[in-house]
Amino acid sequence: MTPKDYLDEVFTIVEENSIKRDSVDFDDIKSKAYEKINSMDSIENCYPIVNSILKDIGDNHSFFMSKEEVAKWQSTSKTADVNEIITFNGKLLNQDIGYIHMKGFGSGDSISIQQYADSLQNQIKSIDNKNLKGWIIDLRENTGGNCWPMLAGLGPLLGNGICGYFIDNKQKKFSWFYNYGESGIDSTTITKISGQHYELLNNSNPIAILTGKRTASSGEVVVAAFHKKNNTRSFGESTRGLSTGNANYTLSDGSMILLTSSIYADRQGNIFGKEIEPDEIIKNSYSSNGKFYDKVIQRAVKWIYE
Repeated sequence: MTPKDYLDEVFTIVEENSIKRDSVDFDDIKSKAYEKINSMDSIENCYPIVNSILKDIGDNHSFFMSKEEVAKWQSTSKTADVNEIITFNGKLLNQDIGYIHMKGFGSGDSISIQQYADSLQNQIKSIDNKNLKGWIIDLRENTGGNCWPMLAGLGPLLGNGICGYFIDNKQKKFSWFYNYGESGIDSTTITKISGQHYELLNNSNPIAILTGKRTASSGEVVVAAFHKKNNTRSFGESTRGLSTGNANYTLSDGSMILLTSSIYADRQGNIFGKEIEPDEIIKNSYSSNGKFYDKVIQRAVKWIYE
């Protein structure tokens, strides 16, 4: 495969699938890119060109992974320690509120994905009890990654059914769902709890969602999934504004483009594509996140008790 063949492959993908395909001058981007490959003698040397193509598209979310990065992403169960896989923790607040703090989860390794989703449901199960008054899901440091294990793990709190949509550049809608331990798109399951899925003792308990400027990408999928859900209210600051969906396209040499090809909508069809505003804006410094004087947690707790 020549560098030109490789760029041809890249442009076939981005011109057809980019969310910006109707608003970008691809002729200009192409002429700049093909000009650069004249001096290239290997596919690897084209990697910076692919990065610049994705930057020029201007969706602020697409990115490129070299074949080495893809291999690492697909083998975290062998290379990462447990803290890099189990990126959440949970506890009881005031003995009667379930609190789950979720950072991003960046892995394409099926073993790590399974471990994450199973562990998250088990965490919810271990916290749940008949005296619980409500739940807080803290997404203020959830920078994104892989949304499917997040949705599968949070399934007991999401409830069964459609919890949001991707809308592509042809205005076609693809639904995200959680159903009895499974998460996925339309009728395709992507992540499934390995054992018996958990169901809440009381599924009418209120749920507070905490958001902030670091809540991004797949973190914003989770925000959108709870948006306009019954008994749910969000607190904090607006999200990062990457509420757009990246699809994975593997190239011939094993490298990968994660191309922004859709925007998010909530379960009622409200469309995002930019920052997601919380129901109540509460400013809070990141240094006080999770501390006893954290104003966002304090307000969420008060709302649950109300």
